[in-house]
Amino acid sequence: MSQFITITPDSALRLIEEKGSDITILDIRPKEEFELEHIPGAINLDYDGHRFEEKVDKLDKTKDYLIYCKSGVRGGYFMSKMRDTGFHRAYNILGGFVGWKISNLPLNK
Repeated sequence: MSQFITITPDSALRLIEEKGSDITILDIRPKEEFELEHIPGAINLDYDGHRFEEKVDKLDKTKDYLIYCKSGVRGGYFMSKMRDTGFHRAYNILGGFVGWKISNLPLNK
């Protein structure tokens, strides 16, 4: 069953804890921001709104993804593009990295 929803930072943390390595965390912020700090276990897929297909070509469409950008807006757009191109399941963090950070959740610095 396909599922594409925006979830709170606390729900995102629970999802990460429940799914472990069965979920891929995508940080779609610029590489420079990712290198300063990011959610533990995240991989950087710098997304500027263009060349979506190039960015996701190597991703497995059957896997589960947790997406975040800086504030949640680009993450929502990215998630809808995933839905439109045949991915099965993706979650966007409400408020993006800012929401995660102000919720005092774990960070890699």
